[in-house]
Amino acid sequence: MLTRRQFLEKTIHGVSAGAAIAASEILDAGQLAWSKPIGLEIYTVRAEFAKDPAGTLKKVGATGYREVEVSTEIPADTLKAYLRAANLTAPSTYLDVPKDIESWKKTLDRVHPNGFRYIVVGDNPQLDAEAWKRRAELFNECGRLAQRAGMQFCYHAHEHEFARVDDTSGYDIMLTRSDPELLKMEMDVFWATYAGQDPLDYFRKHPGRFPLLHIKDFKPGFPTSTASFPYDSGPNPFAPAGKGRIDWVKIFAHARQAGTQHIFVEQDRCDGSPFEAITASFNYLKNLRLS
Repeated sequence: MLTRRQFLEKTIHGVSAGAAIAASEILDAGQLAWSKPIGLEIYTVRAEFAKDPAGTLKKVGATGYREVEVSTEIPADTLKAYLRAANLTAPSTYLDVPKDIESWKKTLDRVHPNGFRYIVVGDNPQLDAEAWKRRAELFNECGRLAQRAGMQFCYHAHEHEFARVDDTSGYDIMLTRSDPELLKMEMDVFWATYAGQDPLDYFRKHPGRFPLLHIKDFKPGFPTSTASFPYDSGPNPFAPAGKGRIDWVKIFAHARQAGTQHIFVEQDRCDGSPFEAITASFNYLKNLRLS
């Protein structure tokens, strides 16, 4: 499977705070689960985008999506023209984790002309507790620099971040040791579920910390793990939203508590055409109501 890195190269405060959330922060039953624009992570259609970015964005827009999260080296003016032609906006970009402050400054200079509101990183490392603490310190500074550039810094986790280290996890270390205004999270509901976690627990413990969500479903019959993900070939655990075991009504009922501003459908692998998969997810989400 084409990794994010390959894709980039190829395409040029605690439990008490959660308890204090008022009942009004939980969305009312019966209303649309998500009334804002539905977004797509372009990684889902990465092969098509690499060949024909303008045409792919038009197909995404024609499906009904109005926002995208992009990872690309396309010049800002060109990308903006492609987005306008497709009736899309790109509030977020997804990049590799910064290695140091100087390289991060260069990254910010490069992406700033695109006008992204959120700059997301992720890499799924296996680290010890001290390394996670050092990373939290680095992310504080990265977040401060991103804010000065007009962007919110976010982290996207996979499964390894939830593995236990010294009676906690890398994910929890990032949440507790980073300034909540400098580091926010893009919660991928699939990966948190695959790692055996309940996203709602995090929404309650860290309200307002999750402005972005990745939406893809987890097929029944697959075990959870924080140690490995053996499905890059063979059985496919990914499914369009509404076709798996995740309770999306519960997720969206707590979206306000989480602080969610944007959602992006993403499906790392599809059983058939990626466009069939993203259409299925869009149709499910646009009609989903709380009950």
